[in-house]
Amino acid sequence: MTQKNQPEKSNDTTNKKRKKNKFKILRTIILFTVILGVITSTIAGALVIKIIKTADPIDAANIYELLDESSLVLDSSGQVLERIQREGYRDIVNYSRMPEHLREAFVAIEDERFWSHNGLDFKRIFGALWTNLRTGSKQGASTINQQLAKNLFLEFDQTYERKIKDMYYGVLLDRQLSKPQILEAYLNTINLGSGAYGVQAAAQIYFSKDVEELTLAESAMLAGITRNPASYPPFLTLTKDKVKEDHYILDDSDPTYTIVFRESALNRQKLVLKQMRKLNNINEAEYQEALAQDIKASLKPNRMISSEVSSYFGDLVKSDVIEVLKTLGYSNEDATNMLFSGGLRISSTVDKRIQMILEEEYSKPENFPTITAQAVASNRNLVKGEDGIIRDLKDVIQPQSAMVIIDYNNGEIKGLIGGREVTGKKIFNRATDARQPGSSIKPIAIYAPAIERGFTAASVVDDVRVDVNGYRPHNFDRRYRGLVPLRTSLNWSSNVVAVRLGSMLSHNNRASILTMHEYIEKFGVTSLVSATNPVIIGGQKYNDENLSLALGGMTRGISPLELTAAYGTIANEGVYIKPVTFTQITDKYGNIIYENKPNRNRVITPQTSYLLTSMLQSVVTNGTGGPGKIPGFQVAGKTGTTNDKFDVWFAGYTPHYSAALWIGSDNNATLTGNSSNAARLWQQVMARVHQGLPQKNFPVPDGIIHVDVCSRSGKLPTELCSRAPGGSTIITEAFVKGAEPTEYCDVHVLADIHVPSGKLATEFTPPWEIEQRVFIKRPVPFNPAEFEGYAPDDAKYELPKSYYDPFDSIWNGNNGVYDSDNNNNQENGNGIGNGHGNGNGNGNGNGRGNNEDDGYIIDSLNN
Repeated sequence: MTQKNQPEKSNDTTNKKRKKNKFKILRTIILFTVILGVITSTIAGALVIKIIKTADPIDAANIYELLDESSLVLDSSGQVLERIQREGYRDIVNYSRMPEHLREAFVAIEDERFWSHNGLDFKRIFGALWTNLRTGSKQGASTINQQLAKNLFLEFDQTYERKIKDMYYGVLLDRQLSKPQILEAYLNTINLGSGAYGVQAAAQIYFSKDVEELTLAESAMLAGITRNPASYPPFLTLTKDKVKEDHYILDDSDPTYTIVFRESALNRQKLVLKQMRKLNNINEAEYQEALAQDIKASLKPNRMISSEVSSYFGDLVKSDVIEVLKTLGYSNEDATNMLFSGGLRISSTVDKRIQMILEEEYSKPENFPTITAQAVASNRNLVKGEDGIIRDLKDVIQPQSAMVIIDYNNGEIKGLIGGREVTGKKIFNRATDARQPGSSIKPIAIYAPAIERGFTAASVVDDVRVDVNGYRPHNFDRRYRGLVPLRTSLNWSSNVVAVRLGSMLSHNNRASILTMHEYIEKFGVTSLVSATNPVIIGGQKYNDENLSLALGGMTRGISPLELTAAYGTIANEGVYIKPVTFTQITDKYGNIIYENKPNRNRVITPQTSYLLTSMLQSVVTNGTGGPGKIPGFQVAGKTGTTNDKFDVWFAGYTPHYSAALWIGSDNNATLTGNSSNAARLWQQVMARVHQGLPQKNFPVPDGIIHVDVCSRSGKLPTELCSRAPGGSTIITEAFVKGAEPTEYCDVHVLADIHVPSGKLATEFTPPWEIEQRVFIKRPVPFNPAEFEGYAPDDAKYELPKSYYDPFDSIWNGNNGVYDSDNNNNQENGNGIGNGHGNGNGNGNGNGRGNNEDDGYIIDSLNN
């Protein structure tokens, strides 16, 4: 018996040992798990505490200081021109303005236990964890508190650190704010797609109404967007080629884009309404009424920005505002943040009607010249497309252009465009970029200081080829008009007179150049380069202290904006006002932050201003600026063309506005047109701008008188002036009282002529061959032979230098006329070519015509 039971006892003992071992293992596992859990929890807790300790403290009482609100740029009539935004539009509204059904729609779909939890919804958290573990999906559990915390205090990264912080901040918000305060802040910060942040901005963008006007159906549609602001906004903007037949079109007015309805938004709206009904936020009748509303018909897209206006002006406004805020003590970063998210109201100067005229005229290709075929062929940066349009390698149309219009009475920029085919933001603005001005600089660099220093519109400077301190300027048309007043020289844009006059502004050449610098800068030009601070290009030093400045030869050039202001100074009776893009900045509560008051500086006297205006009017009525005439309005202006026709200009003004227009290639290519193209486009724009404006004249200041003078001498006329060859030279000219001439003309002289020869008669000349004639006697003799044979227009009227002598054995030409000087004659009838291309001399000499130029060219005479 004992022997039989021994194995059973042994088995029981073994089983007990096994059970005991299993228990020990289980206990060890449990203990390890507990210890691991404690350690993990401790570590996790420590990590959470560490993260919470790194969280910045918050003051929910100042919550609205954290809300970004879009700043507004208003046009001159107070209408919204642009909303300045970094990431979207936002308008803050009070809780009381939000309809109850709007508030409950967001609560129902986003956080149904919002009114009862303390900032965290643990039921939703555990439910989301279970769903995520079971399905592998990612379901959110953020409460409205947490979403608000994320919007206000945290970055938008998807890290556990950020999630812990938004849970922490969610609880803090619940402790520091009431539920209505939290919901109000949330509904003012939530991203609702299409650049809308907050329910007011969304109501405006989608329905073109204020938030308090929203219906239940419309509120539900907005609440449905929150799930995915990129996928659930009620409309979608497509290029026209992407629009399909089954799309419901909401807006097709834009030439490029079409706004269509997004069907997925309707499904989300129905889900929100269903959830609201489930939670008894609405009754059955309200539910059915909302479902029945034609939501498509309710949608009225509002882009919240004037898409018709290019960003050139808007970019300039933003830059100017930031600079002003910096002067008020803000750092560049703070000024930028204030502009983009401070809810500022910026009263801009732009007149939308004028701006729209600019945009429309600049959209017409026929308004612009093109680039010569030779220039396109030789310039690797230019390509001519199959449509005939020339573009550069960046696909920018060429040539380009810019124009600025200013109310010179206050310096306000009323219209500005910086290029053709405008796209994007912060684009290259040619309106503020400097280009070579050509002759458009002459009124401010030469004629203004000259008149201030005693010259008059009647002052005569000989328009002949000349060497000025080693510089030999030539006129653009190679024509030289001789003794003409400054008014005529400006009419025809004489380069010779500009350089000669420029050299006479002071006691020596350098002083005269510095005088030009002084006046150009007084007129508001900031781009001059001095000799003490030269620009180095390719190892060479360049500056603007030379006589070529008189013709617009500058290192950098002048921008259309600065040239418009400079001409506006002349129009404004000699007072310069720095151009402004805005008049006032206020904060979102209407408090004035800054008033942009005009900064006025007198540059020239009202009398000088009047004379310049009168002379520039002549440029338009009788000179190169003819295409700039506006029927019914006085216009003063000046053309400008640079070498090789890279740049063409027209700058001018009326009794209402000043404006400057530039046309040229970004790649320095020769244009097919000239400054007339610029003048014509200037006229097309300004004629439309002046429609409906009152007709008025430029003001005449005190101290202006009108006196008859001789146009060949600038002095009081004599009887000979009325008998001048080519017609009377007596004109009526305006003067500043006291500057009118007191001496009589000494240029016109009377002389006896031997008629057959055209030479001066002598005591041996037969009386029947003598005739008295009026000639001009040039104050400073001119020898065309020293200047490639170019002679001025009035050379044929000069007093002969040779005398008739019948006793000399040297005979000249076919008429047997004696030449006492035995040299080439320059008088009429003795070898002066007519200069118009036929090659025949006037008289018996051998003249040489010139097909390209209008000047007189003297070749081999009397050979």
